[in-house]
Amino acid sequence: MAATQYAGAMLEEERLAALREYEILDTRAERDFDDIVVLAAQVCDKPIALISLIDADRQWFKARVGTDVCEGPRDTSMCAYAMHDQGVMQVPDARLDPRFADCPTVSGDPFIRFYAGAPLLTPHGKPIGTLCVAAPEPGVLTAAQRSGLLALARHVVTQLELRKYARDVHALHQRLNSAERIKDEFIARVNHEFRTPLTAINGYLEMLGDPELPSESRDGFLRRVQRNSDRLLALVNDMLLAAQVSADSSQFDRVPTDLAVLARTAVDANRPLAEAKGLTIAADTSGPVFADVDPSRMAQALERLILNAVKFTPAGSITVRAEARDGHAMLLVCDTGVGIGAEDRARVMAPFGRSADAERQEVQGLGLGLSIVKAIAEGHDGEVTIESEPGDGTTVGIAVPSTGPYPQP
Repeated sequence: MAATQYAGAMLEEERLAALREYEILDTRAERDFDDIVVLAAQVCDKPIALISLIDADRQWFKARVGTDVCEGPRDTSMCAYAMHDQGVMQVPDARLDPRFADCPTVSGDPFIRFYAGAPLLTPHGKPIGTLCVAAPEPGVLTAAQRSGLLALARHVVTQLELRKYARDVHALHQRLNSAERIKDEFIARVNHEFRTPLTAINGYLEMLGDPELPSESRDGFLRRVQRNSDRLLALVNDMLLAAQVSADSSQFDRVPTDLAVLARTAVDANRPLAEAKGLTIAADTSGPVFADVDPSRMAQALERLILNAVKFTPAGSITVRAEARDGHAMLLVCDTGVGIGAEDRARVMAPFGRSADAERQEVQGLGLGLSIVKAIAEGHDGEVTIESEPGDGTTVGIAVPSTGPYPQP
């Protein structure tokens, strides 16, 4: 019995999912559907015709003629029965049918006696509603009328499929436009970020070829070559990491992890970088904060947040926190830097997106840092949050589902 109920619930979920894919519920009237119910009423010679879509607990009418009712409860709906019929379900006199005799639309206005409904079946055979006709007098449809009602029901589904196809094409077009824009930004950014250090390296190498170059100048040029080489390597590593986390997010090796430990480790690893710029950096962790994460990936995300904080904090401090909040385990990097304007917050999350301050100050980088963090967070069923005001610092957080605390061994 339990297995049967489970199977029925699964079929209902699939049916509802098929209905909602059409994005048709609670939409405005459309002439194409209005014309179909007019034709159904004329073909069947009945005063009432409806396109009835059966939601979880209601029936909603996409189009109707002969009634002003927009929707009704599912549990008293004849259409909820008819959509599972193989052909046209007819009720010659609802007063004599124990399933419907007590329905409000039978015992009260509009006092329906006759009903006939043809199922609306998706191309995969999922019933989502009916095209139905009704009348206040008993009756029965002829074979020709039943055939016509079935044909019009198929036409309803065709209209739904056409609209779904049009939406899918529009969405694909938008994705292609977005991909084209990202490609253009990638080419422009890579051209600039790679050309600058390569040009510098080439120039220093030419000067190093001068046999009369003083040794102190030679040492200085070699340091500059090394610095620009390191910059190129960092750019390449960011590009490879961005591609890797986007492709492998579903394969993260997630294990129970204390995010407070990750926070303290990241602070220790990046303290020399922060202090070299005159910044203080500290971890604020009052206790363990557990989540199922891939520790290496989460450490990569946290490191990029800290690097961003160092870049955009001219003076002051950086604090890395781990805390539990509203069922989530969170890692937060707080700085006292330049901040991010509201108009830039969405932009900096996209690949190659940079804030206006980064462009004005010509800060080095491809604009991949936060997009990498976003990909890692989403790969853990989480999200990235940004709280910031220009000139008032920034707090960037990674929120993932909390799974702790775990018992101590």
